Amino acid sequence: MNISLSKVRQSTLGYLYAYLSNGQQPVDEELFWSIALEKERDHLRMSQAKNLLHAGRDHADSARLLAERVEQVENHMHADMTAAALREEIARYTQQSAQFDAAIKALRYCMSDKRRDTTDQLALCVGDVLRLAVVVEALGRELLPLFADFPAYRQQLDSLAAVMNRRARMFQSCAALAAPEKLADSKEHMGLARQARDMQEIRPAVEALAREVIARIPLLEPRVEALLTNYSIDRLDMVDKAILFLALYELEEKGLDTPIVVSEATALAHEYSGSKSAPFIHGVIAAAAKK
Repeated sequence: MNISLSKVRQSTLGYLYAYLSNGQQPVDEELFWSIALEKERDHLRMSQAKNLLHAGRDHADSARLLAERVEQVENHMHADMTAAALREEIARYTQQSAQFDAAIKALRYCMSDKRRDTTDQLALCVGDVLRLAVVVEALGRELLPLFADFPAYRQQLDSLAAVMNRRARMFQSCAALAAPEKLADSKEHMGLARQARDMQEIRPAVEALAREVIARIPLLEPRVEALLTNYSIDRLDMVDKAILFLALYELEEKGLDTPIVVSEATALAHEYSGSKSAPFIHGVIAAAAKK
């Protein structure tokens, strides 16, 4: 497992909180993960969008060249009835290619719009760019071999083919971003691949850790109770209780070093509980370590 243990702890804390809040009854897995991974999905989509804009950074320049080359071909072929079918295919490619360019522009606008929440719109824009990249690349791949059947227009068609090949590389780069988890060997997309990998690995890692902690709650509850001074475990905040269960499990069952457990637990308390919880959590774990 390559995912950050801190990320696993954070999501495990949320899982334990859901379990305790539900009266120690089984958690609705799908509901929990649809909420728990929402932030991670947003981060992944944002990274995906940035990488798409980088991959399509020269789309405007190549689109201008494409329009010029297509116009040249049309000017030479317009009176040739035998080339009618080829002209139709070129027109279809050009139309879809223009839709891709429009999708890139829409994505760039969505990324720069700071006036409103664009999460849903960003997902739509990313989806449009990815879909059109696949469609246009396939159209170009099918169209280029047809040029060989028209040697009379070789000069114009070779010029058009050069631009289409240039855009094909752009479409391929964009289409590859549809599966970022497969880009682990790409230095250019290393960060995106890591995010995608974390999305895949986090659920099984969290569920495994949460199951182990939950199975030991009958043992952990009296241990926590014994560490409290003039305080009942039933009065503990639910988040604090979940943090302590996780921390004591890692300390006593997994044998992690005390400084690591204390640091991680207090960090969780600072982020997810009240300002007074961190020193309280620190004290309880320190007392458990001494015993």
